[in-house]
Amino acid sequence: MSKELHVTSLIVQVLPAKMASVRQHIMAMENAELSVNNEVKLVVVLEGDTQKSLMADIDAISAIDGVLSAAMVYHQSDELEEGEI
Repeated sequence: MSKELHVTSLIVQVLPAKMASVRQHIMAMENAELSVNNEVKLVVVLEGDTQKSLMADIDAISAIDGVLSAAMVYHQSDELEEGEI
């Protein structure tokens, strides 16, 4: 039986005064990693079993207090064979 793996990356623009709080929220998410960040932008990588779950995570990130925008810049979907990840 095969399983899907979805990976997406986002550019998240943040109010500078809220950056620490936004970073904490994102780092607390189970399937999110911070790749790059500066004073106003974060690059977030998300992994999940379905595209729907990733869209829910993007919506959750967009709703964090201090987030101005969360724009998807990359998405990849692969079908994994049994025993992979």
